[in-house]
Amino acid sequence: MFQLTSLQWKSFFRSAALAGNLFSKIMTWFWIIYLTGMALLLGIGTPIVLTTDEFGIEDPFLFINKNLIYVFVYWVVIRYIFQKIPILNIRALLLTPLRKSKIIRFAMNRTIFSIFNMLSFFYLIPFSIMLVANEDLGSYDGIQLLIWNIAIATLVYITNFLNILLNKQDKLVIGIGVLLVSIKALEYFNIVDLTIYSEQIFYSFYINPILVLAPIAILVYTYYYVYNYYHKNLSIDTGLSLKVKEATKDDFKWLDQYGEMAKFLRNDLRLIKRTKRARSTVIMGAFFALYGLIFIASEEVYGNTGAFFGLFFSTGGFMFTFCGMVPSWDSKHYPLMMCQNITYLDYIKSKWYLGFTGTIVMTLVGLLIYSYFGLFYAVGIICSGLYNLGVNSYITLWAGAFNKTAIDLDSAKNAFGDTKSFNTKTMLMIIPQMVLPMLLFYFVSDFYDPLIGAISVGVFGVLGIVFRNKAFSMIVKTYKSEKHSTLSAYKQTN
Repeated sequence: MFQLTSLQWKSFFRSAALAGNLFSKIMTWFWIIYLTGMALLLGIGTPIVLTTDEFGIEDPFLFINKNLIYVFVYWVVIRYIFQKIPILNIRALLLTPLRKSKIIRFAMNRTIFSIFNMLSFFYLIPFSIMLVANEDLGSYDGIQLLIWNIAIATLVYITNFLNILLNKQDKLVIGIGVLLVSIKALEYFNIVDLTIYSEQIFYSFYINPILVLAPIAILVYTYYYVYNYYHKNLSIDTGLSLKVKEATKDDFKWLDQYGEMAKFLRNDLRLIKRTKRARSTVIMGAFFALYGLIFIASEEVYGNTGAFFGLFFSTGGFMFTFCGMVPSWDSKHYPLMMCQNITYLDYIKSKWYLGFTGTIVMTLVGLLIYSYFGLFYAVGIICSGLYNLGVNSYITLWAGAFNKTAIDLDSAKNAFGDTKSFNTKTMLMIIPQMVLPMLLFYFVSDFYDPLIGAISVGVFGVLGIVFRNKAFSMIVKTYKSEKHSTLSAYKQTN
């Protein structure tokens, strides 16, 4: 285990993208500390807040048990989207004397101390202490409450190992997705109130401590099922066997009208069509069209600035996710591209037109959704779309020149390969792209009104579109200056 940890440590510090990785780690730890503090405060405050006159809940413990089913449902979804599975350079490790069992256990055990697991402890422990210490909340047995905590923590770890399995089992993901939608539909139409059964199931771990053996047994079974699955599929030639099927050719002849850029546009469309990671990135970007609904539902909390932020993110989902990983998508054949008689300008323009089209589609979809809520939302969608087209599109492509992290599109075929579209560095780049338009909207809307604030943001986007040639020349200059360091980084292996 020490040897594998040492290899991971060396891989991190010897990477060409060390600066980006280090900044990503710092930001990740910042959010870990922040979420830990929030979990501790919630654990202490939940019993106190729920018993206030505003909520009037006599027994906070029963209330938590009643709603735990929805906590686990949403936790599975959050894990699948955001939690990174253990990714290892399997082919390199299999050439060493290390046993496959050690490699698998090392990769799986790395997830044990994931923040997605530890948050449950940071919440449950202070929550339980408050229940025992405060006699006004009821009389609870400390030993029984400890066993209840063990049962809940065990269920959390079941979702942890289930998430590892979901990363490779598309049919299982679809099945769980259908189940979650069905549960929500039953509740929405008042057919079945699952909170009644939730209270009975989770509270039974407190009144009958012996039942804790059931989730422990399920956890052991889940762990060894995942272990056996990877042990069966972990071999050096995984993903190299050929599958015979009818060949199809994607010509995309209608792209010929774009001249030299058509070559790159064809490659991008083929990439999206043929690779799982690119498809999942596009789908994730499309789902951001619904992001604004979160802020609209709580408009009294977030205000107009929060609502505009939601609209802004709704139109830029594709730009931030897919275009945010340019040129890493082409990292596998990037050295070959640099040997061809092509220009950086055509390459950059092709990526810009792809992002431009995606943003236009997202804006039109958002207009259909949010125009229902009023004029401000319709104008906000259009103006935020214009800003993403005229400003953020250039910032995204410019930042790509400093992206030294290669994407192995074949890693999805490996046992511990990466298929997730979520990328910490890509999400970090969104922060500076959001600050300027949000500040502009806030101050203009404060002096005038939210409608004028949204229009002012849109004006900047129109100006960016008008001066796009100047922006392209600056981006090309940056790509040329970073060319050799990028080539060197893409040739590295972990």
